[in-house]
Amino acid sequence: MKASAPKPKWSDVSAMSSTTKSYWAQWDSLLIQDGVLCRKWENGRGDRCHLQMVVPKAKVPDVLQLYHSGCSGGHLGVKRTLLKIRERFYWVHCRDDVEDWCRKCTSCAAVKGPQIRSRGALKLYNVGAPWERIAIDVAGPFPETESGNKYFMVVMDYFTK
Repeated sequence: MKASAPKPKWSDVSAMSSTTKSYWAQWDSLLIQDGVLCRKWENGRGDRCHLQMVVPKAKVPDVLQLYHSGCSGGHLGVKRTLLKIRERFYWVHCRDDVEDWCRKCTSCAAVKGPQIRSRGALKLYNVGAPWERIAIDVAGPFPETESGNKYFMVVMDYFTK
């Protein structure tokens, strides 16, 4: 690919997918080594550089399975799974795919348990007598009854609740 051809013109790439455009933008970091497309990657400080294999979209689930759920994995969560994958592999939208994979992992969901939203704090109302303070809820419309009713109303007395 890069070894045998110059970088394509933007006009040739602009109508293609966002993935193709992303690889085009990284053209200078891509190279073919032993028949495998790789990406030269430097860490944020610029003091470390290594090669990442570019993973075809069809093989992404295999990599995710291995590094999250397989022997190399251990259901380590998004951050650590992403770090392990990025040591060796690269593909466009890698973070999104790892987040989606971890979110859909049944083993992780079973350990975490249900995600319960915290509710607002309940207020204590000091009420001195019945009917001093009431709450009223109205719900509907519902299918009309024989007597023509479509709504119902619930009234609660704070004193006797």
